[in-house]
Amino acid sequence: MEQLITRKNLSDQVHDHIKRMILSGELKGGERVPEASLSKLFGVSRTPLREALKKLSDYGLIYLKPRSYAEVVIITEDEARQIAEVRLDLEILAAKLFIKNAAPEDFQELRNISEQCLKLNEEGDKGASFELDSLFHMKIAEGCGNFCLYEIFEKLDARIQLLRLNQKLTQSSLADYIKQHSILIAAMEKGEGNLIESILTSHIIHDFHASS
Repeated sequence: MEQLITRKNLSDQVHDHIKRMILSGELKGGERVPEASLSKLFGVSRTPLREALKKLSDYGLIYLKPRSYAEVVIITEDEARQIAEVRLDLEILAAKLFIKNAAPEDFQELRNISEQCLKLNEEGDKGASFELDSLFHMKIAEGCGNFCLYEIFEKLDARIQLLRLNQKLTQSSLADYIKQHSILIAAMEKGEGNLIESILTSHIIHDFHASS
């Protein structure tokens, strides 16, 4: 079998592959991560594999049981509700601060990410599409000019990605969801605060109800 991993930055590459497996639904919440088979599949030793799992644990996608095994994190309905409540206020604040700090090229970067996100979904790569959807929102947080707010987003990011994954969206539904990005960008460019709140409320509360 052809090896899936090159010998450069092994743990990072294994990390990326396993993360994509989780976000595509190939590895599901509560499922044990098959370390032995993944080590064989990727053509790597257990050391870079365990390093990759540690990074995924720190990020919040998997839970490492001491001296045992790793399993994919499960988001409960109560956790989903709490995430949606917190995320809505944070996203609205980040978007409004982004308006004050962003340059035209920052808005264009958001458009580029959104377009690529939609393209990947059309190609059937849901895992990559979820990652770019996350990047879209992280870029808004990064450009808002408030590092404390950005750090909070970083800590919530894995939970938000798992929440999206739990929606079990069809390709068509996910496309409609991604297209809301363009409406949000236009509202931010025009400084339409009320419309920004309305779009984000629809966008984020949808996350919660679609997962319930």
